[in-house]
Amino acid sequence: MRILFLADAKSYHTQRWVDYFIGCGHQCYLITLDRGIKTKAEEFFIHPGSLPNFLKYPLAVSKIRKITIQIKPDLINAHFVPSYGLAGARLKFHPLVISTWGSDVLISPHKSWLHKLRTKYVLKKADLVTTDARFTGEAISKLGVSLGKVVVSPMGVERNLLGPVVRAEKPYLTILSNRKFEALYDIPTLLKAIPLITKEAIRRVKFVILGEGSRKKALVILARELGIEDSLEFKGTVSREMLIQYYRDADIYISTSRSDSTSVSLLEAMSFGLIPVVTDIPGNKEWIDNQKNGFLFPRSDHESLARQIVYIINEFNGWSFFREKNYSIIHQRGIWEDNMKVIEAKFRQLIDPN
Repeated sequence: MRILFLADAKSYHTQRWVDYFIGCGHQCYLITLDRGIKTKAEEFFIHPGSLPNFLKYPLAVSKIRKITIQIKPDLINAHFVPSYGLAGARLKFHPLVISTWGSDVLISPHKSWLHKLRTKYVLKKADLVTTDARFTGEAISKLGVSLGKVVVSPMGVERNLLGPVVRAEKPYLTILSNRKFEALYDIPTLLKAIPLITKEAIRRVKFVILGEGSRKKALVILARELGIEDSLEFKGTVSREMLIQYYRDADIYISTSRSDSTSVSLLEAMSFGLIPVVTDIPGNKEWIDNQKNGFLFPRSDHESLARQIVYIINEFNGWSFFREKNYSIIHQRGIWEDNMKVIEAKFRQLIDPN
């Protein structure tokens, strides 16, 4: 297949997705307005200038169309509805696959009637819509897309990362968070829980917070105000190799996100044997059964989060059982290569229905 991707080159998800198809022997191209991680595809960068987001993608359509005519792809796959999805919809090229990432169908359509109109327009133009959670597929259906046009397949964890993790004995527990420093991911709730945890925990606890984002300065100030600077480390954005090492070293995984579809970082944490403590939202509940293989807490409730963590540290004795359970769950339905084969097969069917 000759596949043209329209996507944000800054995102690791883009690199991973594009490189999967190249690894399967397909001829792939990437058009992007966002310089970032290099993929193995032939890439075309369109400089957006200083235009705001709501203008830069529609105004790039004529340039995208010229490149598309040169490439002559069998299929276009545009990622994230309001940006590259919109550009792909305006190309009037078929078959067109729109890949949703979560907030583009869970949050954006509810900001205003114009946002909802844009979302419905893009989805209507698609021949196929991909998503990574069942409840997100239901949200897409409510926006007017037939469920027959929606394929649900989580991005998952690479098979070669699965396996028992042997943790060295250490005098403290490590709690890991690796969500972006943006409002959606609600890192302040984690920071506010830390003094409550360190006060009640019978073991020493170290918090490692990975990531970057527009709220970083505010988070550093909040940590100083809470007097928790000695208990946590802001590590910024790390390489893929370093992230895997942090997973291997950590004991508990936290996500305070207010909204998610299927979180790849949650699946990765499960595969590395971390005990998940995550918000009580639909995307997480497709993977975590409270107190059966992880723990759920209400969004933005730092006191509930702290109670869960203190319980795990002071009283919980199901570490081995939870780790084995989560490894089994990922092996059954969270392996990257298996789930991407589903997407690849759907792409082939669009190009050759017979």
